[in-house]
Amino acid sequence: MINTSKVNLVLDFLYFWNRPIRAGDLKTRLNFKHSTLNSILKRLEEQKLLVWEKYKEIQLTEKGKESAMHVSNHHFIIERFLKESLICSDEFAHNQALHLAGTFSCELIEEICKKLNISHNDFHDHFCDIRKYFSS
Repeated sequence: MINTSKVNLVLDFLYFWNRPIRAGDLKTRLNFKHSTLNSILKRLEEQKLLVWEKYKEIQLTEKGKESAMHVSNHHFIIERFLKESLICSDEFAHNQALHLAGTFSCELIEEICKKLNISHNDFHDHFCDIRKYFSS
């Protein structure tokens, strides 16, 4: 079974990377095992969320971009809630939010947004540590 947080991390990364990337480069940046990344990419490809041919570049489809944005938005809202309301550490909040983002309903996210006094549609800010994967 594929780890949900790793799937969400791949979607987050590809969404914010916003350009094609080779699987080997993605594997290196995310520090994934080859077999793990291949399983995730195959699963996302079957769901028509990305286009990928072995030894070619990976690119999100429009459906993939929408899905990634949606999951990413949930991730950031959950992470913010864990940090602000439960006073969790940055790393714990980030890792838990990655794991939970795909499992929380939009209705639950709306309730969290009410608690945080933010909009579900607000773009997330500094709460995700995804940028660490972009350093050279």
